[in-house]
Amino acid sequence: MKRQVTSLFIVSAVLSGSLFAPVAINEAHAAVVQQNMTVKKEMVLVEGMEKSVSFIEINKIKLHSVQELAKMMSASITYNQKTKTYTITKGIGKNKKTIQLTQNSNVYVVNGKKSKLGIPAKLEQKTLFVQATPLVKALGGDILTDKNLLISVNGSFKLGSSKLMVDGTGKQVNTFTVNGKQLYSVQDISKLFSATTTIGKNNEITLSKQGKTLKFKLLSKVLQNNGTSMKLVASPVHVKGIVYADLNDIVTAFGGDVQKLNSSLFVATSGLVSGDTFAPQFINEKTLLVTNNDRSVLLDTQTKKASWTINATDLIVSPNGKKAVYSDETGFMHLVDFETKMDTVVNAEDDSLKVEFVWSSDGTKVYFLQGDKNEKISYMTITDGKVTKVFEDKLTYKSDLHLSFDGKKVLYVVGKEGTTKYTDDDKTDVDSIDLTGTEPQIYSIDLESKEVKADQLTTTNDNKVFSMFLKNAGIVYLSAKTDSEELPELKILYGVDETTVLVKNKDIISSLVTPQGKLVILVAEENSMSTLYEVNTDTKGLRKLAQTNLQLTSFTTSPDGKSLVATTPGEDGEIVVVWKNGQFEALTKNKGANNK
Repeated sequence: MKRQVTSLFIVSAVLSGSLFAPVAINEAHAAVVQQNMTVKKEMVLVEGMEKSVSFIEINKIKLHSVQELAKMMSASITYNQKTKTYTITKGIGKNKKTIQLTQNSNVYVVNGKKSKLGIPAKLEQKTLFVQATPLVKALGGDILTDKNLLISVNGSFKLGSSKLMVDGTGKQVNTFTVNGKQLYSVQDISKLFSATTTIGKNNEITLSKQGKTLKFKLLSKVLQNNGTSMKLVASPVHVKGIVYADLNDIVTAFGGDVQKLNSSLFVATSGLVSGDTFAPQFINEKTLLVTNNDRSVLLDTQTKKASWTINATDLIVSPNGKKAVYSDETGFMHLVDFETKMDTVVNAEDDSLKVEFVWSSDGTKVYFLQGDKNEKISYMTITDGKVTKVFEDKLTYKSDLHLSFDGKKVLYVVGKEGTTKYTDDDKTDVDSIDLTGTEPQIYSIDLESKEVKADQLTTTNDNKVFSMFLKNAGIVYLSAKTDSEELPELKILYGVDETTVLVKNKDIISSLVTPQGKLVILVAEENSMSTLYEVNTDTKGLRKLAQTNLQLTSFTTSPDGKSLVATTPGEDGEIVVVWKNGQFEALTKNKGANNK
């Protein structure tokens, strides 16, 4: 008998890290279809390695070498010359499979149970040939018949579809599942990026859009991205006219990102904002202003797309979310209009240091701490940029500036400077520094009083942070004892040193009074969970709002109080996450963060 080796077009895949060992056996194109049982050869891919498989054709139906298929399926084969029976065995115990085949018979036996072949097994050149499908399935594998045979050694195939959340909108995409590993239609994914898909005769797939050309070949784990090579997680396969590939491979090549959610996958076609991202502020119910490295970005919480970039940081958003203010490196005040996308200097004369901006509720004024040592409290009128001093005293480095809900009072925290003792009259050699009485204290100023003065509301020696006005004019703050491992306490202040403990025995990370006047705290739990609670200031009760295994570092709420965003750390800084459907979803990305 004559042997003929043909050069073949191969379609198959190897999925890294899975049990899937695909075998692609393509149709041989001979000049003349021979009916004299000529044994031919075609190349296949088994466990990532190319191998040859022998086959014959009967009435244009392929029969493949039993010995070679058994070897691919990790099975052993024996031959009984007396009965002309071949026995293929795989596995042990309950998982053992025993298949018996007899030449010129269409009956085969699997673990004692008889079944029929479409074409009898045929012996040619001392090799038994049989239809691949029943043999592969009997040995616990799966096979998909198209122009080619696609064989999985230890698993199954499934063609179907899956819903992806693409920029916040559900899209149905064709899928091909192998051993639990899901591949996605390259044609469908390309459409999400407004790209075209071309399948070339040389087995090359080309995805094209303006400014982007992706090329890869079936079987290959290398993709050319505008001429630059990228490694693929999985080799693409071609089944029933559709090319399937790893979702992340294609999305990433187009510049997008894939996120795993509770019940689906999110595809961000423009890619997530990357880097150290923090200080989220809502400008409306679905849009955030975030600080990203050395800039600020408007970010949509639904699509996760950035819509506008401001080359500045430390912006503070107005109550109606339409504007923001900041001070540049020269000290000049800027007004940013989110509707017109304009950044305007509103005061180019006062170049003093200005920090901790606080808007009035009507959006006409912005209060701030002023001076190299934060010694002044001032405000600027938005219409003309005029700066007016409210108060100044000898206490420097004021902080935690807040305005009451009715706009009639401001509060801040400040501590006295320590007393330095010197050993010489020229005060060049420090002997000691006395820190007695330097603990931070809370002060309040009545803006409507004829005599503007600061009223000291506390005298205790604890640290005081996150001081804020409640809607009923009470003041809430977090109290922590100096040089103590005791957990901080959340207190409410009604008069001078008149306090009530609202929350104790909780590791409170931060607290916030929402625009609606609700008090919310972030707690690091003993079980390593982060929990957000709403505190009832009357009953001292706690109501859980959200809980996650992420380490949250800060949080804020939307203007209507219905949405929560937070920050969590990664290797390259913080990422911003939003609470949706019972979990925090990442809105930005960072190399070291858990983007769930």
